[in-house]
Amino acid sequence: MFDRIARRYDTVNTVLSIGTDAGWRRRAARETNLQRGGSALDVACGSGKLTAELARLAGPDGRVVGLDFSAGMLDIARRDHPGLEFIEGDALNLPFADTSFDAATIAFGLRNLADPIRGLREMLRVVRPPGRAVVLEFVRPPDGLVGSAYRVYLRTLLPAIGGVISGQPSAYRYLSDTVDSYRTPGELGVMAAEAGWSDVRFHGLGMGTVGILSGRA
Repeated sequence: MFDRIARRYDTVNTVLSIGTDAGWRRRAARETNLQRGGSALDVACGSGKLTAELARLAGPDGRVVGLDFSAGMLDIARRDHPGLEFIEGDALNLPFADTSFDAATIAFGLRNLADPIRGLREMLRVVRPPGRAVVLEFVRPPDGLVGSAYRVYLRTLLPAIGGVISGQPSAYRYLSDTVDSYRTPGELGVMAAEAGWSDVRFHGLGMGTVGILSGRA
């Protein structure tokens, strides 16, 4: 599915978020506290947008790697960011030794993992203490007017607009379904604690529809 939508993935995201997704990724990158010359792994990197934000923080002497299981997405990432390192791999079995990086991130990919707690544990495994692991993810729509309006958006506008732009309406029906059924901020925090994260923090964005979860190795 991700291979099929790779070519238009960034365009759809920008349209559906009214351009705010770029700011979310910059905020997530800053949350890692990655320093010049540091190293980071971007899990489920997709087209490499967050990977590129991390690379800007690490500078020319740093090492930033993007990992994804979709060859189609990686083709786009390599085309758009030719100077960065991208590899095909499994988020549940990261092909890196313990404490290989100063930070690890995943943006809008945790809900797609077959075992998200294992994915969080793997991210932490490859981070050397006291580095941070960061998740940028949609959360369950809040109660009230904002949440109700967002659910209507998820079930109607998101699959319709995403389907028209990408030519893959079934993919965006899947994506809208996974967002609407996902975890609350509190549940994400519990998952991170179960995976061994410490100093767990959550920052809500997008009127409570998106958030940044971070923790320390």
